[in-house]
Amino acid sequence: MSTDVPGETKPRRRCAKCGGDVRFSHREYAGKGMSAAVLRCAGCGDVIRDTARESAPVPQRHTSKRHRDLDAGPPANPVIDPEIAARLLESTRDSG
Repeated sequence: MSTDVPGETKPRRRCAKCGGDVRFSHREYAGKGMSAAVLRCAGCGDVIRDTARESAPVPQRHTSKRHRDLDAGPPANPVIDPEIAARLLESTRDSG
């Protein structure tokens, strides 16, 4: 069984200090909407920061319940119906 590597594969980056494989670690904020890839050597642990590039906009994955549309009005409250709300308002006005 042979392990032929296709010719189209991207050559792997190597560490300048030890020659080990350099792998992606995370992205780091570089200011003004830019971010830079941080690479780490698998052999010696050396950190290499790539050049800063403009961050691509990330689509929103879900809508948060806390960040609802303000034009939608107050959220529905199944516990307090209009009749109970009116009685609560009356009771607070009488005590003052």
